Amino acid sequence: MNIHIKACLAAIVFSLLFYSKSIGLNLFLISIIVVLLLTSLRKRNKTFWGFGLVYIFTALMVIADPTPFKICTHLMSFLVLIGKTISEKSSLYISWFVGLVNMVIASIFHLNGYLKNPMPDKKKLSPKIINSIKGVVLAIVLILFFSILYRNANPVFDNFVSLINIDFISIPWIFFTLIGYFIFLHILRPYTPEKLIKLDISQKNTLKAPKETFLLQNQLLLEGEHTLGSIVFMALNTLLIVFLITDIIYLFNTDVVTNASYSKSVHQGIYALLFSIICAIIIILYFFRSDLNFFKGNKRIKRLAYLWIILNMILVFFTWYKNYLYVEALGITYKRIGVFVYLLLTITGLCTTYLKVAQIKSFIYLVRTNIATLFTFLLLSTTIPWDRAITSYNLLNIKNPDIQYLINLGDSNSVLLHKYTFTQNKYLKKDQVKYINQKYTDFIKEQTEKTWQEFTFYQLTNSLKK
Repeated sequence: MNIHIKACLAAIVFSLLFYSKSIGLNLFLISIIVVLLLTSLRKRNKTFWGFGLVYIFTALMVIADPTPFKICTHLMSFLVLIGKTISEKSSLYISWFVGLVNMVIASIFHLNGYLKNPMPDKKKLSPKIINSIKGVVLAIVLILFFSILYRNANPVFDNFVSLINIDFISIPWIFFTLIGYFIFLHILRPYTPEKLIKLDISQKNTLKAPKETFLLQNQLLLEGEHTLGSIVFMALNTLLIVFLITDIIYLFNTDVVTNASYSKSVHQGIYALLFSIICAIIIILYFFRSDLNFFKGNKRIKRLAYLWIILNMILVFFTWYKNYLYVEALGITYKRIGVFVYLLLTITGLCTTYLKVAQIKSFIYLVRTNIATLFTFLLLSTTIPWDRAITSYNLLNIKNPDIQYLINLGDSNSVLLHKYTFTQNKYLKKDQVKYINQKYTDFIKEQTEKTWQEFTFYQLTNSLKK
């Protein structure tokens, strides 16, 4: 089937599923269609199917809990899938960038290439297909014209035509369908940035050892660089040790630590940790960028670099503990969850930095590994209904939860808050009870008014209960 016909049919399905609809079951259905269209282009290997399943998985997570974060993660997995379809060996971030380029300006690249190098010998549509398309278009125009004419002449025919609801066909609907056409056209006829892909594939994860032995002059330069690096790491390690000792004294001084100071301490710890990790990676990348990795006398600077990494790990643990105390005292919020996630990613970054030094890895290895880790964290985090989880934890474990914060979260926690008003009504303000009841009423009304395209797990589970 011709690419343009496929794109037109897919665009019509796209508009029927999404036009004037919220996100729900329609996202899962269009994800299946996208994967099927991509498999129709050519045979795919395990890499494609792996990212295809990830793409469909994120669609299911959106159905379970349609939050902006999960929708963004789904769109990110879509762009990565498109990029992997074009080049399965590309790095994750290159695949994402290639997917983004294709969705935005693929048609411009194709048009520009055609104008520069027109291909007259390219196979064209047969006269039979062209006449069939013309016939269908002409028939539709004539049917519309004569239907309007006959409606004025025959009341029975007018009643019959009025039963056909085509109100959805409008200028905005046509524009929306046209957008869908270009999206699927870019999927079916992607643009391949060959130079960028070749450059990415040519980058190796491991540094190559020099084939020749170091000359005396190079040996002296490396010795000087080794001495400089050792002094830098010794100074930074000393400073970090002093900071950790003072942090221990502060942390276990119960007369000083209060709920208010938890917040300040955690935030300052995060800023210090962020700056420390950035410095660590930059300094390590600088000193272990090339020949110093293969210099026989580099044991001292390596040990100091390992010590720097270990001390940063300890700093991560202290910051994690302070954030834990903060959560235990005041409850969970998105910012506090973000701190935990950031600390986990920091541990990963420190581990990959250690591997970079120990196994003589390249800078591109750090980028590839850490971005893949970040993408994995995003996928795993979509499995958790965050609004409901935060609300449930705070209501069950915190004596005086911040009800106003919970009210301001997404509507998916409305049921939990509504139940809480029955058990803890005497502790709630009248305005809070009013807001919770209104939020619950609006949530139930919104869920009952959804069409089948917008169905989420909420509608599906409720229908099973009935």
